[in-house]
Amino acid sequence: MTERTWFDGDLPALATDRLAVLVGGADPVPAARRVLAVARASATPTTILDALLADGIAGMPDFAVVALENGELTAFLRGEFALRFEDGGKRVWRVDGAGAHTWREVAASGVTRAWSGTPGREPRMLTLGTTPERPVRTGPTTASGVVLRTVPAVPRPVVPAPAPSARATPPSRVPRAIVLPDGARVPIEGTLLVGRGPRTARLDGGRLPTLVPLAEAPRDISRSHLRISSDGARVQVEDLATSGGTALVDAGGIARRLVAEHPADVLVGATAELPGGARIRFVGDE
Repeated sequence: MTERTWFDGDLPALATDRLAVLVGGADPVPAARRVLAVARASATPTTILDALLADGIAGMPDFAVVALENGELTAFLRGEFALRFEDGGKRVWRVDGAGAHTWREVAASGVTRAWSGTPGREPRMLTLGTTPERPVRTGPTTASGVVLRTVPAVPRPVVPAPAPSARATPPSRVPRAIVLPDGARVPIEGTLLVGRGPRTARLDGGRLPTLVPLAEAPRDISRSHLRISSDGARVQVEDLATSGGTALVDAGGIARRLVAEHPADVLVGATAELPGGARIRFVGDE
C-alpha cells in the first residue's frame, strides 16, 4: 500500500490509484489534457509517457511521472523536475531531468518513500518540514510536488501459478519495412542508411547499403543518422553517433535512448523518434 500527499503549487498535476503526474515547461496545459484523457485507473507510467510523447520529442513538456507500489519505484523525469527517494536503510538518492535529450528513467526496489517535484520546493533529506501538504485524491489538481510512502502490507499466502498451456506459435514480429514521416514505405533488405542526406563509401557485406533520405528533414537530424540492418531472422537499428540522438519506442510504449554505435534489436510496432519530431515506424507484411 502507498500513501501519497501533494505539495501545494500551481503546476498541472494528476493522480490515479497507481501513480502521480506533474507537468511543467513553457506551455504545460495541452500535455496535461492529453494525460487526463488516458489517465484511467489501469493507466501505467508508460501509458502516461506515450501521451506526453504525442507531439514527438521536440514537443515534449517537462514532466515527472512517479509510481510506488509495494516498494517498487518507477519514474520518468524531464526538464525542471527532480526525484529523491529513500530505502529501508535510510540511504537517499537524487535524480533530475536537467540536460536529458529525452527523459531520465528510474527503477528501484525496497523504496520506503519518495518525493518528486520542482527543485525550488525540494524537502531537505526528505524531512518534510512545514511545506503545506494535502492528501492525494484521484483526478486533476495543481501542485509543486508529491510525496509517496510505502505502508507495509499484511503478507498473503503465495498461490502457485497454473501450469502454462500450449499455445500456437505467434506470427513473426520481425519488421519487413519502415514507414517514413511522409508515409513512404521502404522494404528492409540488407542494410539501410537513413538521414537528412545519407551517403557511404563503404561496402556492406559486398554490396552498398540502400540510402534513404528523409524529405524536408530538420537540420537536427544528421546526414547519416540511422543504420537499419536485417539478416532475415532479426532487424537491428543503430544510432550513428549523432548529436541529436535517437529514442526507440517499442509497441508497448516503452521508450529508451539508443546508445551510439550499439545496434539494438527492433520488433514490429516500434518507432524510432528522431530530433524535430520525425518518426520512423517499423512494420510487418501488409
